[in-house]
Amino acid sequence: MRSVLAFAAAALLAACDPFPVPAAPAPEGGASGGASTGPLAASFQIQPAGDSVTFVLAVTNSTQAPLALEFRSGQRYDFAVSDGGREVWRWSAERMFTQALATETLAPGQTLTWREVWRPDASLRGRSLTATARLASASHPVERTQTFRLP
Repeated sequence: MRSVLAFAAAALLAACDPFPVPAAPAPEGGASGGASTGPLAASFQIQPAGDSVTFVLAVTNSTQAPLALEFRSGQRYDFAVSDGGREVWRWSAERMFTQALATETLAPGQTLTWREVWRPDASLRGRSLTATARLASASHPVERTQTFRLP
């Protein structure tokens, strides 16, 4: 009976959300977006070329003190692409992440950068698409959205 109660308590604690997520900032448009999001300055670049598209998300601690980024899992960022509201690719879609709370501390002025390459289906060539980059921090979430055209 004790093991059942211990399991139920552990499941209840795991279901509780230890870090409430503040509302995400308003998205920005353009080929390269950058802006300050509270203590983080963020930029999102999209580089379409030939048969691939490179996405780059960079966040910089714009304060004079160390900044703790809290994460609910091993996932630190994500990129997604949609076509007319229909998602056609998400970097994290077929990935698994550790389910452990973690903190990453950025020194003043320090930048973290994530880069991923997507190889779109040929049927999407010449289309205008929407890309979203997201920092998965529970304490300092960042989200940027931009439109771009595939060559």
